[in-house]
Amino acid sequence: MRGRRSTVSTERPLILVADADPEAAWPLVEHFLREGYRAVYTARGEEALRLARAGRLGAAVVDIGLEDMDGLALVAHLKELDLELPIIMTAGDYRPELEFQARRLGILYYAHKPADCRLLEAVVATALARAGRGRGALQA
Repeated sequence: MRGRRSTVSTERPLILVADADPEAAWPLVEHFLREGYRAVYTARGEEALRLARAGRLGAAVVDIGLEDMDGLALVAHLKELDLELPIIMTAGDYRPELEFQARRLGILYYAHKPADCRLLEAVVATALARAGRGRGALQA
């Protein structure tokens, strides 16, 4: 999966996709890139936090499973850095208590896997427009 690059305007928001499963994450990253966003993938929570600290994220899609930490822990850390950050959580685990915990942390949307890329992008686009983070992301 290395070597994938795309030339995308830096005017667009950066979307973080954090998921231990690259087969689930890359289609979403590629969808965001096709839609004109900047998107970055990581399987590790610490890397996601480093990226969040380095620059303002537009939004994050965080899976419950990461290589080095629980996705809920990553959401909590991201919210400490930016309370208003739109976060979507994805999970292949359908236990209702996971969704409840994620919602208590302030996520915007909870999606069961396999996630619909178009739906998640629409949720992100709406959140960015409402928050004024989109800087043109919804212009047609």
